[in-house]
Amino acid sequence: MDAIDKQGPEKTIAERAYRTIREDIVSGTLKPGEKLKIEILRQRYGFGAAPLREALSRLSGDHLVHVIGQRGFVVAPISVHDAAEIGDLRKLLEVEALSRSIPRGDTAWEERLITTYHRLSRLETGEDQGIKALDLWEKHNSAFHDATVAACGSAWLLRLREQLFRQHERYRRFSRLKTVWTRNIHAEHEALFEAAMARDVERASAIISVHVQRTTDAVIAALSPAAPDAGRIKAR
Repeated sequence: MDAIDKQGPEKTIAERAYRTIREDIVSGTLKPGEKLKIEILRQRYGFGAAPLREALSRLSGDHLVHVIGQRGFVVAPISVHDAAEIGDLRKLLEVEALSRSIPRGDTAWEERLITTYHRLSRLETGEDQGIKALDLWEKHNSAFHDATVAACGSAWLLRLREQLFRQHERYRRFSRLKTVWTRNIHAEHEALFEAAMARDVERASAIISVHVQRTTDAVIAALSPAAPDAGRIKAR
């Protein structure tokens, strides 16, 4: 029992370190290509070296951090190629999961969908469309999209879709910042919600495909050589 008790707090600290650094990576606080030196991270976050190394190893498994030989860790870059590939794969999985979920959805599925949609809507239709609370927006956005596919009936499909959804998070946040005044994301979510509630699989599938593609297109446009801050985004 003593060994378990001693291990517990360390695991909890490592989990906190993982979540803290992950949030800073997907939010862009830690820039693509930025070196992640243990001593600097200790000073910045207050975690010990062991939980930081464990956190960085997990983030490497998530492909958010790269291991550079014996030189340590760096934040994984973002690129046009990755944005396009992740977007395309997410579309395939999202459409498949949605097309299975909508016909199977029961009353509990509808209630979850309604609840998550209204929480997201309140944020997106509020001041600045939720742009000043991107972490909260991502939480509600994820909950809503999870709800749409929750009844798909395939645990493996949901696992793979979740993995791509999490990989897409960096690009979603980046796209949100770039298109907040030029793209009506709330209208896209509203259309998806209405199609799902109407059990219109074909329409919902078309809407989610366009929804994901618009995020990908915004990222590609911002990362193109002509974009004024493209160089600073790719690497530091």
